[in-house]
Amino acid sequence: MMKKYVIGEVDVTTVPTKRLYVAPGLGGTNPKDEKPGFLIKILQLLVPLLIFGLALAVRTYTKKE
Repeated sequence: MMKKYVIGEVDVTTVPTKRLYVAPGLGGTNPKDEKPGFLIKILQLLVPLLIFGLALAVRTYTKKE
């Protein structure tokens, strides 16, 4: 019954070999390397908020009544 669905045979020489699993975090990362990344993430959050706040302040103070 399944013979009508068979497309072809698998060539065993072209199949990649199975890799051994290496757990993340054990590759020699340094905790010191994570600190600048944290600072950049905080800046990516704060800089747009500061720009938005500045735009609102300028809009409020320059608004004609």
